[in-house]
Amino acid sequence: MSLDKPQILVIDDESTVLELLQAVLVDFGYAVTLAESGSEGLLACKNREMDLILVDLGLPGMDGLEVIRQFKKQDEDVKAIAMTGTASIESAVQAMRVGAVDFLSKPLDLEHLRIVLHRALEKKRRHEKVRELEGQVGSALSFGGMIGTSPAMQEVFGMMRRVAATHATVLIRGESGTGKELVARAIHALAYAVPKPFYTIDCASIPVNLMESELFGHERGAFTDAKEQKKGLLELADGGTLFLDEVGLMPLDLQAKLLNVFETLQFRRVGGTRQLKVSVRFLVATNEDLEEAVKEGRFREDLYYRLNVVPIHLPPLRERGEDVGLLAEYYLQLYASLHGLPQRQLAKEARVFLRAYPWMGNVRELRNVIERAVLMTDAEVIRAEDLAIDRRSRRQSRGGASGLNIDESGKLTVTAFPAQGISLEEVEKQLIQEALRHADGNITRAATLLNTSRDVMRYRIAKYDLNQKMQGGR
Repeated sequence: MSLDKPQILVIDDESTVLELLQAVLVDFGYAVTLAESGSEGLLACKNREMDLILVDLGLPGMDGLEVIRQFKKQDEDVKAIAMTGTASIESAVQAMRVGAVDFLSKPLDLEHLRIVLHRALEKKRRHEKVRELEGQVGSALSFGGMIGTSPAMQEVFGMMRRVAATHATVLIRGESGTGKELVARAIHALAYAVPKPFYTIDCASIPVNLMESELFGHERGAFTDAKEQKKGLLELADGGTLFLDEVGLMPLDLQAKLLNVFETLQFRRVGGTRQLKVSVRFLVATNEDLEEAVKEGRFREDLYYRLNVVPIHLPPLRERGEDVGLLAEYYLQLYASLHGLPQRQLAKEARVFLRAYPWMGNVRELRNVIERAVLMTDAEVIRAEDLAIDRRSRRQSRGGASGLNIDESGKLTVTAFPAQGISLEEVEKQLIQEALRHADGNITRAATLLNTSRDVMRYRIAKYDLNQKMQGGR
């Protein structure tokens, strides 16, 4: 925090509200600065660092949404809380979209206000702690919030540095949990000397019927619930970056409209007639096999070539060698600090097991395993059994009915030969089944696990009549 007491800026055009909030917040233990307009509030932040900002959305002149946008341009990490006397789901969504961390309805419930402020300050504290720990890791090991010394990650870091200085579209590919959004945010941060807008649209989580409005915005009356005009993420990202996550799941009709934006840098809001022009850099990510999606007609070939200008492939964690231990140590420190617990150490067998485990959920899975171990283990040293990784998966990944075993270094060995011998074809069949199981039926990922091609995998699946379901045509 900037001073002994957390610093809070309150922006509201009603003097009675300002007086009330000043008295309440001082009683809560905060240092308070008051402003009656957005411009006055922005000026106050130039002279003093604020921990939190409370801003009314109904300000005259520069409204609250624009004030939040301006604060985010000054400091991307600023924690703003929106207030409004005309509470609605739409206003809350708009506030969150431009960067507010929470939302309050007037008249204010003081106990709820206390909770919201505490929650926002805790979020800020955690964020600062993460930054501090990343700094401790050292620039030689970390880059843009990612940690790794493996050759595969160093290659990724090099690509990021090269493309950041350009305006090229970057296609970030990799399995779920490998850190594709981190790559996008790092490229964005490197690209601009001053803060610029960065917006994300997740094509996997937004309902199809809302995706067009989220991307392009809409005019008032464009559809039943369109009670007022709304700017879309494409418009809000003007001058900065729009990150399209899981772009392979975007509906075909929307793909055509997005292609038009790539070609003209113009678009119309839903229900609108006026062409709007933007200057936006596109970063896109997917764990889909886009080439296969193009063949199957699920993804436009012309859009694919527009997106695939500079591809960056994020390696799965199981291919990153000693990065597993490095990341485990980092998260061990991080979660002990965040949860106010004593620092822990990993036992030698725990390190060996972490290195040998296949990590199909990648860094996200490792992070969750370490946090759970920190929370659920009282001892200073965390053992392999404290990691609470699915034991059934562990056993299955290490041995099969025919005596196959993967040792701690990842080497395949045979622990026993039955009297009747082992069929070479049966061994191959079991390996293919195991790879498909680890890859959740994804043939491309299973082929990668066995260092072979997708076509060879298809042939072997047909040969052994495994009848695996190809999820999404994979």
